[in-house]
Amino acid sequence: MSKFLALIQNKNKKERADDVRPRSWYRFFINVKTFNILILASICFFGALYLAQINSMAIKGFEIKDLEDKQSALKENIRKVEFQVAEMQSTAKIQERINSLSMVSVAKVDYAKTSGTVAVK
Repeated sequence: MSKFLALIQNKNKKERADDVRPRSWYRFFINVKTFNILILASICFFGALYLAQINSMAIKGFEIKDLEDKQSALKENIRKVEFQVAEMQSTAKIQERINSLSMVSVAKVDYAKTSGTVAVK
């Protein structure tokens, strides 16, 4: 029986020896684990960076839309002002203002004459 127990003990020692992995395997496992953690962290970081960039672009889009609306409103305002300027410069409007201010037309214009040349210092 002792011979049988000795064989079993030797077999168990061999199995345990086979289960013991070399130190390099643990280093490899730690490196893979660290690598996986780094990959996960970089995915999270770049995902957050992507969301920030998309958010920034959406905000810029709204700002551009607002500026385009302001531009169209200003163009409409310029068109109205140009129409008013043209209306105020029309001869009918000028004649109406002359009559409202009780201005009269000049029949003969007298110009002042100077003797010789005059120089100003």
